[in-house]
Amino acid sequence: MTGPSTLKELKRFIRRDMKWTGGHPYRAFFSRYLFEPGFRFTVWLRITRFFHLKGKLFFLMFLVSRLRYKHLGYKFSFDISYRAQIGPGLTIAHYGYIIVTSNTKLGADCSLKPGVVFGKKLTEHTDGAVIGDNVEFGVGAKIVGDVKIGSNVIVGANAVIVKDVPANCVVAGIPAKVIRYFDSKEA
Repeated sequence: MTGPSTLKELKRFIRRDMKWTGGHPYRAFFSRYLFEPGFRFTVWLRITRFFHLKGKLFFLMFLVSRLRYKHLGYKFSFDISYRAQIGPGLTIAHYGYIIVTSNTKLGADCSLKPGVVFGKKLTEHTDGAVIGDNVEFGVGAKIVGDVKIGSNVIVGANAVIVKDVPANCVVAGIPAKVIRYFDSKEA
């Protein structure tokens, strides 16, 4: 999962981010784009990642999209790197400070709330966090270091994750601990 490499994949990623369930797709897109800052930022994040993967041939388009993406990042306090590998279905619930480093790998259908930070333990280059599919981060959650979080996980508000987290559970606390396991059908 590196990101959308064709226009068809870019459209699929954005449609999945939009969580389009029916109706007129363009009307749904423009209403979400105009009234939801997180979705607007995600669209430009996807476009910038697309042109970044295309290489030097599309450098001018990359530059223009990156300027717009950075402007929205400053405006809504999002610091999500376009180099991060983020799967389709990303949801940013509200605007507020969110940091995702460039070496983070985020699975499909993840949800970020304000105050979520993916950080490094050391200043040297690390592999970064690897997050599974269908993970929801509560307000103020912090992920520190090269941790792996399984699929279908709910991270509680203000939790600090410093160790690997198994799949199909709820974690909370400082440092985060598993407080409940559940079947994958419940997730």
